[in-house]
Amino acid sequence: MPDQGSGRDVRKAVKEFLGRFVDDPDIFEERPIITAGLLDSLVATQMIDFIEQHCGAPVLDEDLELENFDTLDAIEEFVRRKRATA
Repeated sequence: MPDQGSGRDVRKAVKEFLGRFVDDPDIFEERPIITAGLLDSLVATQMIDFIEQHCGAPVLDEDLELENFDTLDAIEEFVRRKRATA
């Protein structure tokens, strides 16, 4: 069941997911998720799938832009936009 909570809930869920791959996911409060080079492309793909499955934000091909997924703020905004159009 997708999490239909607030943007902060989305942020927390994504950080918990990223915690499986880095020692301290709080680092992503200040650093980019993808372009910082701390994650490989497979993890980035898994993160996008996680967002789609757990945050109620369907990801279309045209959504697959770095600016939608490179920061926690961008992810919150992306999910907010997708939920608003659902």
